[in-house]
Amino acid sequence: MLQVCILGGHDGIIRPEKKLCLTLLGGADFKRATVARQVLADRQRSNEGKERPVQLFITILGGVDIKVPTLAEEFLDLRQLLDSRSLTMDDWDRALADLGRSDVTIASFTLLGGFSECALPSEDEEIEGLAVQRHLGNISESAGDILKYGIGQRDSERRATLRRAVTIEA
Repeated sequence: MLQVCILGGHDGIIRPEKKLCLTLLGGADFKRATVARQVLADRQRSNEGKERPVQLFITILGGVDIKVPTLAEEFLDLRQLLDSRSLTMDDWDRALADLGRSDVTIASFTLLGGFSECALPSEDEEIEGLAVQRHLGNISESAGDILKYGIGQRDSERRATLRRAVTIEA
């Protein structure tokens, strides 16, 4: 897939597909899939014998940010996939052991611009996401309290916090 952004902006989601994203004098913001969705995509790709797709980002006089989902988004998606039995805690534990796991390989070329591949959501975004989902009743108070410890954390600590929050709700 080819995606071009010239003198403008774009928001999107990183999907497990081949892609060339060209940004000239503009900005693009992307969000990664949740780790649970990445685990499913990786399992499906392995079963089909396919390789991990490559996405190339070329940025000239512009900026690209790729953010990870908020803890609330990660938690809700993980719980949904566990409840539907599409994913097991053993699958999740294997993902904890494979911190390099991603559903796509990302390559980039940047000239007079900026590129951020794994930016964390801001503390305000994390707190707002948790507050909204707690208010809606989608996240219990006890799980929300645990998820707060994952704010600002990366990789294994973030995933371990999600695991603790999911198991407390079970």
